[in-house]
Amino acid sequence: MKLAIVSKAKAAAQGATSVWADGTTRKKVGKKWIIVSTGTPTERGKSMEAFARRKAYGYYGYAMATKFGGIVDDVLQKMGAKDFEALIKKIKTGSSDIAHRIYKQIVDAVSAEEGALGDKQAALDMIGRSLIALRNQFSVKPKTALMVKVPGKKKSEKYYKYKKKIKLPALKASAISKAKKKMGGWSVTGKLESASVRKMLKTKTAKLISGTIDSRKKWIMPKKAKELDLKYKGDSLLIHVKQVYKVKDQIRATAKVEIRIPYEYAKAFLENHIKSVRTKQNFIFRLERSAGYRDFLERAAA
Repeated sequence: MKLAIVSKAKAAAQGATSVWADGTTRKKVGKKWIIVSTGTPTERGKSMEAFARRKAYGYYGYAMATKFGGIVDDVLQKMGAKDFEALIKKIKTGSSDIAHRIYKQIVDAVSAEEGALGDKQAALDMIGRSLIALRNQFSVKPKTALMVKVPGKKKSEKYYKYKKKIKLPALKASAISKAKKKMGGWSVTGKLESASVRKMLKTKTAKLISGTIDSRKKWIMPKKAKELDLKYKGDSLLIHVKQVYKVKDQIRATAKVEIRIPYEYAKAFLENHIKSVRTKQNFIFRLERSAGYRDFLERAAA
């Protein structure tokens, strides 16, 4: 009887290049793959556009396959987007807030229907992701942000980038004061301390899910979308934080806590603690277009 021989794939040689699934060309440098510029600017632009199309179309297809896909399609039809290509054209030629207006119409239509909340959220999440991808790629917006000089890794290196703008709503002092008490002294933009967590447990802003809080251990902020939750008609952003310890190559949680961040501080938290640009943009997009956040601004806006 012949035995099958399984051979381990050889590591790529130094300097080797490869085209990744996201359309970028990368070069092997040490143990990392570094993005390199290949082709003309036009060719690179076409590659990025093709990737954005594939991603947006995937989410679009998922949205249409949900139980509320027919409602989503009806809204798009009424707004002049009879198919995916027509939706792209509408994003390209429409105003800078066209994606937001489309999403709002879909949210209102789906919310008015009878059905399970989970099915509605699935449809809204998928079409929302599709609209974000199309907006980021095709919506033409003037670059009015301030350019600032940024030092490079070497002292002689300097380059320019757009200054990060955090657009936070102007709120009434009473609303901020009320929300501040709920946070147990945590500024939201800064480091989370165990003392603040214990105060939030007393005010019911936080809930201990498992384990025991250790004041000597640091708190790990959410990194993935599944560690965050946002209800369309809610009044807070739910986050999951934890304290951990390492055993050999494994990391185990010693304490898990969920915290409900009031809308007064929700956007500031996302801007300062969520490193993934995609996750951050997705949650800010959903937050600003939710019924709960709109109601909150009507009550608390200065």
